[in-house]
This record gives sequence, C-alpha cells and structure tokens, in this order.
Amino acid sequence: MSLPSVLHPTPAPDSILSRQPGARPHVIAHRGGADLAPENTLEAFAQAVAMGAHMLETDVQLSADGIAMAFHDETLDRVTDLKGPIRAYTLDELRKATVFGQCGQTGKIPTITELLDAFPEMPWAIDLKNGDSIVPLARSINQTAGAARVCVAHSWDSWLDRVRELTSPELERSLGWHELAILVACAKAGIHPPAHLVAGSWVHIGWKPGGIVLMKSKRFSDRLISMSHDLGMGVRVWTINKEKHLKRLLQQGVDGLFTDRPGLALDLVDAL
Repeated sequence: MSLPSVLHPTPAPDSILSRQPGARPHVIAHRGGADLAPENTLEAFAQAVAMGAHMLETDVQLSADGIAMAFHDETLDRVTDLKGPIRAYTLDELRKATVFGQCGQTGKIPTITELLDAFPEMPWAIDLKNGDSIVPLARSINQTAGAARVCVAHSWDSWLDRVRELTSPELERSLGWHELAILVACAKAGIHPPAHLVAGSWVHIGWKPGGIVLMKSKRFSDRLISMSHDLGMGVRVWTINKEKHLKRLLQQGVDGLFTDRPGLALDLVDAL
C-alpha cells in the first residue's frame, strides 16, 4: 500500500542537536496551560501564547476516521460530555463534543492541523501516543509545513524516527523510551552514558511519573542534567506546577519546563 501523497519521506539524520549552552530556559504550556482554559483547546493555547509562553505542548489521539486530534486521554469521559474511546467517534462527531475546564470554561477538541495552522510561529512538543497515529500526525505536519517547529516525543524510538522520515530532517525528537531508560539508569548509577545514546535533541522526563522518583531527586536530576548537556541534549521536565519545584529546576539548569501554570513559570524565568 502506498503512503498518502501528502507524505514525502526523507532520510533521517543520525542526530539533530539544537541545544545551545547558556540558552534561556523556555516555558512550555502543557496541554495549552491546563489551568488557563480547557486543556488542549484553542482557547488554552491562545491564552498561553498571549501570556508569552515559549512553546506549546499537546498529545495525539485518532478519530474513527483517522484524523490526528489534539487530545490526551484514550477516552473522552474525564473532560468532555461524551463517553467512551475517542477513536470510536468520527471527526464530525468529535466537533460536537464540549471540553470542560477547571473553572467552568468550555471549548472544543481541535485537530493537530488546526492547532499548527492557528499558531504558525509557535514551536510545538507533540506526544505520540500510538503507532497508528504516525501517518496521520506526519500528514498534519506536512500539510502545515510545520516540521521545523515540531518536536515529537514520549514514544518508542522507532516511532519518533518514522515521523521524521515521513516529514523532514528538520523535525526534532526527544529520546525515545528505550534510550531514556538507559540514560536514567546511568544517572541513577553515576555511570557516564554511551555516546551513541544521542538520537534526539531533547530529554523529556517527568518529575515523579507513575510514582517513580526521577527529577524529584536533586541528586539524580543534577546527574541527568549534567550528562544530557555533556551529550549535547537539552532537558525538559514535566509537569511542574509548584513554585518551589520550578525554582529548583531552574537553578539546576534545566532547558525547559512543561507546566499548567505558564504565567508563574514565565515570572520565575524572567527573574533569573
């Protein structure tokens, strides 16, 4: 079967290193800044951009008719007025859904294409949740000529590489799960990571994902930041909403902070 005509495969480079030593840490609006408006909606992203966020983050889920949607959960139950798996609904059906925010605001579920079109100057971190989202996501990136401002993340290494192959060498990627596991093990043991580990520009890592203490540990985070920088990669940490945690990570030299509170994070970055 041939790929959709909008896809233009290109060779993937060995690595793309974009981190510049001493660069200003950037604030990344997690799901658009979920404290600002209903998560992953145009309203949330627009507020984050107006506030001065340096980057936007979203997730990919598929509709029943194979459209890349900006939505985090596999099911609609938590934040919308619909029930069940998102991939059980067509695009037209999902357009009728209402997304609820924390303070009574409402919004709609956008497609990835709509988001990239709506904010053409903004860089994006896009989490790839499922392997069957690779082609629809690549199609959206190509339709909007967005490869140079997208970093794909939070997935298997081969999936991230495939998105790059289907779009452009300009597309950035984070370390995939396998590579990240190696880096984490090295940081925990205090062992220098292998140079061949570098397959992406960025290390995206959680504060305490699934109850596992990672960046919450100062000793571990000092090691991981130092190791990543030595390899030429920047470190972005998710999802940081407490002021004391934001301050500590900034003092340690992280390169990016995913947060639901971009206003607070921007104030702290400005105070550096």
